[in-house]
Amino acid sequence: MSSTDKEGENSQAERPVPESSLPHPNDAPDDPRPLSLDDVGVKFQFCIAAVGQLEQERDELIRELTLLREPSFEAVRSAHEEVLQAFGQKARAELERDALQEEVRTVRCKLFSVTREYVTCQFQLENQREELKEKQIQRGDLETLASRLAEDLTQLRTAFVEQREGSQQQLRSLPTRHTSHAIQDRRRLSAELQSLTAEQHSSLEDQYEPRLFRLLEHSERGAAALRVAQEELQKQRDELRPLQGEACKLRVQMNSLQEQIVLLKRKREEEIHLYREQIQELEDSRREMKITVQLQQQQNKELEDLRRSLAHELAIYKGCLEIYGQLFKSVTKKE
Repeated sequence: MSSTDKEGENSQAERPVPESSLPHPNDAPDDPRPLSLDDVGVKFQFCIAAVGQLEQERDELIRELTLLREPSFEAVRSAHEEVLQAFGQKARAELERDALQEEVRTVRCKLFSVTREYVTCQFQLENQREELKEKQIQRGDLETLASRLAEDLTQLRTAFVEQREGSQQQLRSLPTRHTSHAIQDRRRLSAELQSLTAEQHSSLEDQYEPRLFRLLEHSERGAAALRVAQEELQKQRDELRPLQGEACKLRVQMNSLQEQIVLLKRKREEEIHLYREQIQELEDSRREMKITVQLQQQQNKELEDLRRSLAHELAIYKGCLEIYGQLFKSVTKKE
């Protein structure tokens, strides 16, 4: 009897709850006399009340543990959702950045192609301008040659007229007796002059006519080439205008896209900074939650220790009840 009471007192000393809150069967006055049926009934009622109170405390502790766990689970769920949202925002920003980079790459390719065509057209235009200058120089040379040939022809005509007039003057000044001789001489001189004129004319034709024909053909070809070059130049100018407009539009578009990229980079940096701050906050929250979980685990351990202590006390009370039952049976048998 005394050893059982000592174990009950030791178990009650280990409990965190006060001993005065629980009734104990040893609260009844010690009596060396055999217990009566009424005393056993009183102690039995005390034990039943103590067991009921212990069960209530157990239920209350379980309820407190459940209430303590719910905020932790809710905080973990909220932190997980925030992390998922941050990752989703980061993925969307990266997709937008990749799309804009691809668009900028396309615009740069178009701009490079248009610039290359523009440079090609400018090169062709410069070549045609050089050819046009050469044609103009050749045309000036041809005009100079034609002027010189016209002057030579005029001089020949003037010399022929002067020679003819001189011959006529000589014929007029001759005497009458020499008229027949003069006529013959005049005819001879006229024939010689015609022969000389024909020879000079023939030599001039042989010398200058092929050159004139070649110059005329060259001039005609130059004029035709000049017309073709001017038409081609006008055509290239007409084709160059929309290319210049498109190049200007592409430059404006590229500048706009570059500004958008700068804004996106700035926005992405801000989002990364915000994301890091959120990660830091989540890390701090995780540490706090870890500390809270550790505290809850410690509280759970204390509650488990309390539950074990209560179970031990219940076992002691059950042992006491069994002892009281045996005593009650022995007393009834003696009576």
